[in-house]
Amino acid sequence: MKISYISIFPEIFKSFLNTSLIKKATEKKILSFDILSPREFCPGKHQQVDDTLYGGWAGLLMKAKPAIDSVEHLIKTHKLNKRSQKRKIVMMSPSQEVFCQRVAHDWSTMKHIIFVCARYEGIDSRFEHYMKEKYSKHFIKVSLGQFVTLGGEFPAMVMTESVVRLIPGVIKEEASWKNESYSLEYNMTNIEHPQYTKPEDVYGYKVPEILLSGHHKNIEKWKKENMGKVSL
Repeated sequence: MKISYISIFPEIFKSFLNTSLIKKATEKKILSFDILSPREFCPGKHQQVDDTLYGGWAGLLMKAKPAIDSVEHLIKTHKLNKRSQKRKIVMMSPSQEVFCQRVAHDWSTMKHIIFVCARYEGIDSRFEHYMKEKYSKHFIKVSLGQFVTLGGEFPAMVMTESVVRLIPGVIKEEASWKNESYSLEYNMTNIEHPQYTKPEDVYGYKVPEILLSGHHKNIEKWKKENMGKVSL
């Protein structure tokens, strides 16, 4: 999978892409990343990427054209088969569409994801109009939740981690992501059972005896009965 970020602060992604399983998956050629600043498509010495809003609203707004040109550049650079629908153009923004595990599973089958990270008051609405008209099957505006951040970079990284962990080979133990909370098997209604490691006693809180019994059938029954519980 190819993942591209469009951001005026590309340095935000540097440590993220060089950490833990993300870095290992990149080294194994399972994932690849690139970061593009829309400033590259802004003319003039200062490469101004934002401006004041028409109508007198407070704050600054990112211009539509540099954002559009950034997406078009990435699509031309990373060509897919003309019949392929395996690309998502994701705009982080307050939206009726909220990111969840079901969406993560859907995106994990993509060949290319482009995350468009806005700043300030967002992006001129003509960016969205253009994307919906030209890339209606690929474009989506999605929110991480009902809250607002300073920009789209960190929501993009959260979504990236949620998606790429579902790609075979990123996590060594496949059961780690197949048997977990928000499983599609349970229609995303399940919360994983309590889990424990050594030592058996921590400040008087002990591991349930059933988990030490070695009786696999009873352990599996206990796990199902204790989904979503804190068991002591």
